[in-house]
Amino acid sequence: MISNAADNSSLPLLAMVQTLLSARGLEHVRAATAHGAELISRYSTLSLYEAQPDGALKLTTRSGDELGPGAEAVEDLLRERARGSGNSVSTLDMPLSQEDRLVVLDYTRRNSLCITRPLCAYGELTGVVVLHYTDRIALAQTEFEMLRRFTEFAAVALLTARTRADLQSIAYSDALTGLANRRWLEIEFARLQGSEVTLLLIDFDGLKMVNDTLGFDRGDELIRAVGVGLAASTKPDEFVVRYGGDEFVVVMPETGREGALRRAEELTTTLDGMTLPPDLASLFQGASVGPATAKAGEDLWDVLRRASAEMRSRKRRRKTDRELSGNDRGYENAGPGSEAQYRPRRAPES
Repeated sequence: MISNAADNSSLPLLAMVQTLLSARGLEHVRAATAHGAELISRYSTLSLYEAQPDGALKLTTRSGDELGPGAEAVEDLLRERARGSGNSVSTLDMPLSQEDRLVVLDYTRRNSLCITRPLCAYGELTGVVVLHYTDRIALAQTEFEMLRRFTEFAAVALLTARTRADLQSIAYSDALTGLANRRWLEIEFARLQGSEVTLLLIDFDGLKMVNDTLGFDRGDELIRAVGVGLAASTKPDEFVVRYGGDEFVVVMPETGREGALRRAEELTTTLDGMTLPPDLASLFQGASVGPATAKAGEDLWDVLRRASAEMRSRKRRRKTDRELSGNDRGYENAGPGSEAQYRPRRAPES
C-alpha cells in the first residue's frame, strides 16, 4: 500500500484539518472530507460510508469519477474487512479466500489500487472511506501518513456534526410527529419578521371525541397521522410545525393573501379526505384551517392570532354545516375561553 515515492510533507495538512473541523453541518463535513483527501492524495474516486444506528454502513458521498467494472465488488469486500479489523485494507493485502482473490484480481486488471480506511472517533466507528486510484499501485509513505492523520480528524468531525444534528433534532423537533416544534417556530418568526409571510393555523375537528371514546393513545395516533399527512402535502418552500395539542402551523414565506386562501382550501380538502384506521375515521371530522397574511411591519405572533380567529370562525361554520346535514358526531367547543395565548413562552427568571 505504501511506496517510497516523492515527499508530500509540504501539503497544508493543518489548513485542511481546520477547514474540516470548522464545518458546521454533516453535508459540509462530507464535502470537506472529499476535498481534503483529494488534496492529500489524488484519488480517482472517493466513497464515504457512514455508520447508521442499526450498525449498517450507508453510502453518503461519492466524489470523482464513476466506478468502473469490478470496483463496487472490491469496495464492498475491502470496506467490510476494514470495518472488521479496524485497520486500513487495500488491494495489496492478501485476500482471505480464493473467491476474494478473484474479486481483487478482476479489479486490478482494470485499475491500480483501492484503499479503505475505517473512521473511528473515541472508540466508535463513524464510517469507512474508500479511495480508488487508476494511476499508481501504491502510495508514498508520507502521503499515506498524511491521509491516515486526515481521516482521523474526519472521523471526529463526522461524529461531532452528527451529535450536533441529533441535539438540534431533540431541541427543535416534536417527539410525537417528528415535525418542527414551537421552539423552532419562535426562531423562524424572528428570522422572517418584516417579510411577506402567510400563516395557516390548523386545528382538528373531533380530537376530543377520539380521546374521550378511545383514549389518549388513539388520540396521539390521530395527531401523528395528521402530522404525517401534512408533511406529505407541504410544498418545498413551506414548513409545518406542531404548535401544541392538535394545532399545527404552516409557514409560507413570500405568499400573499390569494395564495393563502387557496392553500387553506387545499389543505382542508386534504385533511377531510385522509385515510385513517376505522376507529379513528368514524370520529375524526377533518380539520379547520385559518389563513392570515402578514401586513407591513406586523408582528408574526399577531398574524398567528389572526389566523387563530379565522380558524375558529371556520370551525363554527363547519359545525353548523354538519348539524344542518345531520352529520355532526359531537364537537369540541372552540370558543373564546379555549383560545391559546399566541405569544412566545418565556423562560422563568432565575
